[in-house]
Amino acid sequence: MNPITDRPALDGVLERGRALLLKHGARCPISAHARDEVSAFAAAHPDLAIYSLEVTENPELSSRVAEALGIRHESPQAILLRDGRAVWHATHYDIDAPALERHAAMGGDS
Repeated sequence: MNPITDRPALDGVLERGRALLLKHGARCPISAHARDEVSAFAAAHPDLAIYSLEVTENPELSSRVAEALGIRHESPQAILLRDGRAVWHATHYDIDAPALERHAAMGGDS
């Protein structure tokens, strides 16, 4: 996972053709579970750009994601992006490798 720590990096991710963004808290056990699930998914999908945004250290970037994509902020939160828009998102324990697999294979739509 590629960490996002500044606005230009975030804007670059939001403009990518296809990417997965994980918003998470560094000390949250539910976020740790989500990071593990995304890491497992990432190992099987090296072709998909996967980014992480630590929300406690970067609250303004987290707010920017919510504003740009029209998705209420939650943490942890996984967002599958295509052409600058969110095509699927999940929060908390709904973030797991099988769900990521299903939605990535379907292009995120559903």
